[in-house]
Amino acid sequence: VMGVFTHLDQFQTAKNLRKTKKLLKHRFWTEIYDGAKMFYFSGCVNGKYLKHEVKQLTLLLGRVKYRPLVWRNTHPYVVVDRHEDITHPAKVEEEGEGCERSVAFYGYVRGTNL
Repeated sequence: VMGVFTHLDQFQTAKNLRKTKKLLKHRFWTEIYDGAKMFYFSGCVNGKYLKHEVKQLTLLLGRVKYRPLVWRNTHPYVVVDRHEDITHPAKVEEEGEGCERSVAFYGYVRGTNL
């Protein structure tokens, strides 16, 4: 897992930027794992990120060695890529918006078996 922080040009002072980076880094490390890699994009010019920063990110992605996440491999979870409301339309018209609905989720089971 790697974090990329963007829109850092929105901060008014360097002190506020440093403080926010430190806070985000510690929060990211708490949520993921200590020492998780992070990359900072300073901002956009004409709707595009700076070429030098993108180049640095690609070099970092090519060189970094990721360690496996233990939690992800030992806990089952579902990645949902699509969902559909399969409630009969007549029931929705009859009971209104407050009716009990049936929803179908489509995706993949990852980690261990459910």
